[in-house]
Amino acid sequence: MALLKKIHLLLLPLLLTSCYEDFDPRLDTKPVLCLNSLITAGNPINVKVSRSWVYTDEQGEQDHSVDDARLEIYANGQPVGSDYLPKEGDRIRIHASSLKYGEAEAEVTVPIAAEISNVVFTPSVIRFSNKPVHTESGIDANMTFDIRISMDFENPEASDDFYRMSYLTYMPQGFWADDELMDQHSRSAYYVGLWGENFDALDPVFYEQTDAFEDIMGGSYYTLFFSDRQFRGKTKSLTYGFSDCRFLISEWDGNPESLDCGWLVTLFSISESYYNWLCYAEQASGFILGDLADMGLSEPVWGYSNVSTGAGVVAAQSPATVKIDLSDFLLKALENPDI
Repeated sequence: MALLKKIHLLLLPLLLTSCYEDFDPRLDTKPVLCLNSLITAGNPINVKVSRSWVYTDEQGEQDHSVDDARLEIYANGQPVGSDYLPKEGDRIRIHASSLKYGEAEAEVTVPIAAEISNVVFTPSVIRFSNKPVHTESGIDANMTFDIRISMDFENPEASDDFYRMSYLTYMPQGFWADDELMDQHSRSAYYVGLWGENFDALDPVFYEQTDAFEDIMGGSYYTLFFSDRQFRGKTKSLTYGFSDCRFLISEWDGNPESLDCGWLVTLFSISESYYNWLCYAEQASGFILGDLADMGLSEPVWGYSNVSTGAGVVAAQSPATVKIDLSDFLLKALENPDI
């Protein structure tokens, strides 16, 4: 038995070495031109021209610039300069060439911006951590509230349309009075803050990217981009909100202009190329299917490109922005904190 054990121990390293070998991939892949651009209606067109590289090319990863790139931009078939501002409906074609890496081109149509109407929002006070208190310097208050918002936009039936939403809070940066304004305001400074980043995805369109398997596995998630597959040819009433928002004000002198706070919500109409890239990025960013693909347990999540070389994405978007103005709500809440 001791002899057999000794033989087993001698053979084990030999068996393990058969599981490993040096692998030096020699990929017969030449670098190609890569184009990336997000075209926004009314803004100058910026294009990033680079070149592709394989994962073993450490130098290419650090520097993939193209020194001899020649770039041409066309709008509706006509060459345009760098100062051209694309319009909704424009067909933009981008062409790049290089003696080292060849040629690449892509085309995209700037979508028509959505027409937003019937914006309705309902904020409600959850609690006052510190009810309005009059001090020698002014009024101090600390409030938590929720808000629910709906807005309508028309969606044409003749085409496939895609959208992306973004939002940001706005507020005064603090009022510092000078000599001319001292007559209008009794104080020289105040502080106001608004925090409202807890987005509530109340509409089903925000969940259209959730795969049935991910939903079953508890991986249901929302995204801020969606298609019109659920409401094509109809007026869409988009519902969403923000929860556990916090409003803080100190040393307030009662000037209503100090309460100019709220959200700027932008609904972008986006090109199909942008939508496809967002879908890819979302799936590859670590959700359940992306994790399984990384472990080799499902099909890989393939990259997306609409450039002729298969490298890069040229996309377009047109924004429509609405202002969610909280000033009236804040004034009433500060004047009547018990309501």
